[in-house]
Amino acid sequence: MMTERRSDFVLKSGYMVKRSQNKKRFTPVNYKTRWFELTRFYLSYYDIGNLEKRRERGRISVKGVRLVEPALLHGEGGDAAAPDGYPFQVGYCESDGIYPGTTLPQYTLYLVADSEKERTEWISSIRKVCEEYSPKSFSYHLGLWLGRKWSCCRSLNRRALGCQLATIWPEYNNNPSK
Repeated sequence: MMTERRSDFVLKSGYMVKRSQNKKRFTPVNYKTRWFELTRFYLSYYDIGNLEKRRERGRISVKGVRLVEPALLHGEGGDAAAPDGYPFQVGYCESDGIYPGTTLPQYTLYLVADSEKERTEWISSIRKVCEEYSPKSFSYHLGLWLGRKWSCCRSLNRRALGCQLATIWPEYNNNPSK
């Protein structure tokens, strides 16, 4: 009999659409519906086929999350292929050791929720799990990197500081009174 450890319990789960992350240079942009699960340690996503035998397609360590903010996928300079819904983004570093102490995300995962309520719940849940880890980003790009510029501010540098102020999260590990 298999027993679950308390730390592995799923805190939030559900279907969302994710945008390909284009980690490789010539990967085409696409959108796929995935099953997402948030635990105290990971945000994971799976194929949507048979939930009993589903295959994990990706996993983000919550220690690497630098920001969780709304996103703008449509509009001027946006992605015409983006599905309708309520988009948000999770900016993260893939490994805690790659950029120690940095607040600049290495990758951005764009997700689309079915409703405003669902988006708000996901953003809140992910932030809650990540709040004890530092550092966080102070700014972010509301739009997409389109290969040559940001759709939101037209900056030509992919690593440019964000054009929007990020939400301030409590950082409990920096406050010895808590």
